[in-house]
Amino acid sequence: MRIQAWAHAFLCVMAATAFAAFGLGATPAFAQQKRYAFVIGNGAYANVTKLPNALNDASATRAMLQDAGFDITPALDLSLAGLRGALDVFIDKVRKSGPDTTALVYYAGHAVQLDGANYILPTDIRPETSANIPSQALSLSEILRRLDGAGAKSKIAILDACRDNPFAGRELSRGLALQIVDGANDGVRSEAGLARVDSGSGTFVAFATSPGSAAADGTGPNSPFTTAFLKEAREPGLPVEQIFRRIRLAVYDTTNGVQIPWDTSSLITEFAFFPRQASAAPAQTAMAGNVPLAARPTPAALRGMSPADATRTAIAWDRQDIYGTVLTADLDDQSALRLQRILSQRTEERAWAETVLAGDAESFKLYARLYPVSSHVQAAIRLAEAAPSRNRVQVAQTCPVCPALPAQPRMRRADYTPRGVAPAHSFPRRAPAYTPPLPPAQQQAMAPAVPMLLPERPRWTGFYVGGSLGAGRQNGRTSVAGPYGSPTVIPSTNTTTTATTTATTTTTTNLPTSSFPTTQTTVTNTTVITNTTVFGAPVPAPSAIDPAALPGRLSPDGNGMVGGAQFGFNYQIGAVVIGAETDLSATRLGGSQNASANPGGTRFTTKAETELSMLGTVRARAGFVLGDFLIYGTGGYAYGLLDQKGLITPDNPAAVSGASGSRSPLASGWALGGGVEYAILPGTTIRLDYTHYDLGNQKLPLRDFTGLAPGQYASMRSRTTGDILKAGFNFGF
Repeated sequence: MRIQAWAHAFLCVMAATAFAAFGLGATPAFAQQKRYAFVIGNGAYANVTKLPNALNDASATRAMLQDAGFDITPALDLSLAGLRGALDVFIDKVRKSGPDTTALVYYAGHAVQLDGANYILPTDIRPETSANIPSQALSLSEILRRLDGAGAKSKIAILDACRDNPFAGRELSRGLALQIVDGANDGVRSEAGLARVDSGSGTFVAFATSPGSAAADGTGPNSPFTTAFLKEAREPGLPVEQIFRRIRLAVYDTTNGVQIPWDTSSLITEFAFFPRQASAAPAQTAMAGNVPLAARPTPAALRGMSPADATRTAIAWDRQDIYGTVLTADLDDQSALRLQRILSQRTEERAWAETVLAGDAESFKLYARLYPVSSHVQAAIRLAEAAPSRNRVQVAQTCPVCPALPAQPRMRRADYTPRGVAPAHSFPRRAPAYTPPLPPAQQQAMAPAVPMLLPERPRWTGFYVGGSLGAGRQNGRTSVAGPYGSPTVIPSTNTTTTATTTATTTTTTNLPTSSFPTTQTTVTNTTVITNTTVFGAPVPAPSAIDPAALPGRLSPDGNGMVGGAQFGFNYQIGAVVIGAETDLSATRLGGSQNASANPGGTRFTTKAETELSMLGTVRARAGFVLGDFLIYGTGGYAYGLLDQKGLITPDNPAAVSGASGSRSPLASGWALGGGVEYAILPGTTIRLDYTHYDLGNQKLPLRDFTGLAPGQYASMRSRTTGDILKAGFNFGF
């Protein structure tokens, strides 16, 4: 134990010494930085072209950034919900880290621009038209805004995208859009994807290719852009701006000039991926061959270079004024044509940036006139119809090289100075060939039709149909009342009264034979007999149901199975989903209960039975999205088909009456519930759903079935409620 304690102490001391040596040897800025990276790699797309190298690029970048001291939040082959969940984790880390935090976002995969915004495409993207893209993708502008809100001091976004555009030949066939951030060295205000980025200074954005172009996926394990990035980023102490100038030259050489990365910076502090040790000599990185990388070349220096070095310098710096200066030099035709095309492309994208930034109808219409064959012209025409009118003509002032227009009156504010753009007369001497504008009719004929890409599959918005199976329990609290109209008898008492009356009669007769009168007495007895009947109170007849034998309450409860189908519609607003659903299920829920009593010599058995054979609901539902899960609650109308039976049976039905009844009413009431739904595939979900229903009170009359008491009846009143738990699936369409 003592040896282990000494060993543990020795390791702690060595680790502390190594950490102190690293902190002292590294540059102070690097030692104090808190670094977080969000590494996204999407290649296994379900509905568009797969990208074999995307995961390789993301994995290699993740390893390099870990070596550079970054805390990594990985996001590999994720759906939109998964991307948003991972982004929430990343933003939370940045927010908790406090000030002086560097936040880096790396993305390898498909991306598109739409109406001036750049969108990262998740693996479950399935748009029907371009209008579906914003709700099914993650915008770069949103990521940068959230990093600003989290307090990140330096924000770096690196997008190796647009490699095999998933919508080639359609409305969305252009690559990523021009990206300009606050304080960038061209002096143009903050924009992301040609639309303004509400991002403060301290932002660096790099694309694998120029605006509107496609990037190569590469034939090796990594794309040309990521290959150069992984190599150049490891240069100790090399500022990120110089790193990407070297990357731009490397990719330009690797792809024979087809692909030219783009970046823009407004960083306020110097950033390097790997520190330069304090004792090490400064790296010789100011030049790449004869191309200056650290100090911006002056016009005189550019004119003093060879045509090849001047061309590579223009490519490395990728700035419009440098392109213009180099084009005035004595270049060979091929180099001049290549630089002229690059400059024309930059000019067109910058004009579109200013158009979107202005946002008024006049600017959109002017852009469509200036660039009738631009890939943005249809978007400009469409947006002009809905944009407000502000009499802005800014677009014309931001075009150093604009196509010629027919002579017409033009207005310009006297004190207006274009932002960060050289005067139109300063360059180039080799003006592009004049292309007369097409007539409006021909422009309209060239307009591509509105694309239909793939069947719509929003994340949660849309109709769905599915099935479910489960079990439940039903309660049928039943009260018994009666009997009513029972046969009765009136008891009577007979009384006999006897009365005797005696009468005496005396008669005196004078006989001729006698001198004395003769007296004769007669006695008569009279008897009267009287019969009297007395009636009592009515009492139940022997054949009647005894009220004392009936139970006051029964509970015919029971368990059973449930199975059916559902149909509904969802509408997603951010993380909130609202909608409506109707379902219909076949059920076997309910039970029966008996009760017997013998209060007066005859035993009566009372039985109540309630069974639900069908249940349907029409419910509103609302919930919130948590990753790939939807947690929701429901409430609304319920209806069901009830089978009710009641029976009162005596032991001797030949002498005593009984009663019975049955009915199958369609009962109605309400239902409440909730559940959780999980998206396993685009358009396919599984779910677990709970429902409590209440179908109200149902009355069942019981009539005599023996013939001994036709007017006799009783009643049962049932309250039917229940709980159901079902597992199911849904298919969206």
